[in-house]
Amino acid sequence: MQLIHQLGRVGLYIISALGYVACGAILFGIAIAIKIIALTLAHRYLYPIFIFGDLLRGLELIDLLNLLVFAVVGMGFGLATALLPSQAGRKISAAFLVILVPLILAIPQYVRYNLWIEDISTEDQISQSAAISLGDSFLESRVNHPGVFGFYLYTGQFPMIPTKASQMEDLTKLEKQVNSRFVKVSGIPPTVVTWLMGICFWGIRIFYFCVAVVTTVAHFKDGLKIVGRY
Repeated sequence: MQLIHQLGRVGLYIISALGYVACGAILFGIAIAIKIIALTLAHRYLYPIFIFGDLLRGLELIDLLNLLVFAVVGMGFGLATALLPSQAGRKISAAFLVILVPLILAIPQYVRYNLWIEDISTEDQISQSAAISLGDSFLESRVNHPGVFGFYLYTGQFPMIPTKASQMEDLTKLEKQVNSRFVKVSGIPPTVVTWLMGICFWGIRIFYFCVAVVTTVAHFKDGLKIVGRY
């Protein structure tokens, strides 16, 4: 009888653990789905708006959805902790959140990069591989890094993202003309302006990251309180 009782407890632990993993996977999937859908809609309908769209892209206002996304993730993992042993449950959930929060924030950058590559391919009527080569060459020339990381660095400094080879060439000329006129009028070197823009946009990103962390922690605690694990 004791053996059967122990086997029953082991089976219950396994079922609870599987349920916890399933809950975590569902929460992660929901968070990523919300981010991807929001990014795709913004890319199609908001960012193409002349000037205003570039401003929205630079401010990354779509990331205000982090309030919703990370509230769901934090609360969900807090509630799911009830499926784990009381002593280890909080630590396990906290460890998962430490991993998942940066991951949820990073995946949209990959989506943004791919949407940009698709735009280049469509606008210049070239293949996907040619669009990747063209886009990466542009990023390499601007921030010394290609791919998703280069795109992330570039958009942290410049809100305007060219989608044609001609625009990439004209963008450099336009920036030189604007910088030249700006220096004549204000006397401020263009490098200072670039640094100020970079500080502004990176400051916004840091702010959104802090919002994500605070929202996750607050709702995680709320979830723990609901299930009596706080």
